[in-house]
Amino acid sequence: MKYLEQLPPNRPGRSPHISMMWRESRFAYEWLRSRWLGERVLQGLPHGQGQCVMLLPGYDTDDKTLATLCQRLTQLGYDARTWGIGRNHGRIHKIIPELVKTLTQWQQETTKPVALIGWSLGGFIAREIARDHPELVASVMTLGSPAVGGPKYTITAAAYRKQGHDLDQIEAEMAKRDAIPIQCPLTVVFTRKDGIVKWPATLDRVTTHARHLEVSSSHIGLVSDAKVFRVIARALADQTTAT
Repeated sequence: MKYLEQLPPNRPGRSPHISMMWRESRFAYEWLRSRWLGERVLQGLPHGQGQCVMLLPGYDTDDKTLATLCQRLTQLGYDARTWGIGRNHGRIHKIIPELVKTLTQWQQETTKPVALIGWSLGGFIAREIARDHPELVASVMTLGSPAVGGPKYTITAAAYRKQGHDLDQIEAEMAKRDAIPIQCPLTVVFTRKDGIVKWPATLDRVTTHARHLEVSSSHIGLVSDAKVFRVIARALADQTTAT
């Protein structure tokens, strides 16, 4: 595993065309390979010491999509938990207050801030919570999550426009939010094979201490591919050491 010393110069440009979804077909192979490896995927990985980790699902998915990731982190010695509020419906203004309450309860229970791992939109939510509530968050790891543009550079851009959303305005509002720094350790995991989010939009070019890891999987495979899990586990151990 090697963190990128320099970020690629690529910029998002435009949202991915619907034809890019074919890239996600590789998910079937990634899932089968992961099932075949089973617990062997855990071999040689650093173990946690009971640190609490919250897993946040992507848009229109729920806790079940993170079951394998949660189970494997638990086997490595982390207190891994899914967020427990059901499907990610995308209404951020409702989701974040609920999660802040949950994180506050977990922090009181464990006496320590919580590490956040968010997939796609879940990673965006994790970033925003870390900005406004640094006392609750030990670290953030995003998996294929938009760091700029919100839905503008995702496969859902056209749907958002049809609903009347001004994607340029959303992008501008996100840029303003960058004035509030993410203080905790931040790891960005991305894949150039992403068929859901334009991969350059997942890179964080603002947070100076952000560390980037490139993997080779589909967007869906970010939470199920065995090779990606090994990257996540090592990066989480690094973040834990940093805090």
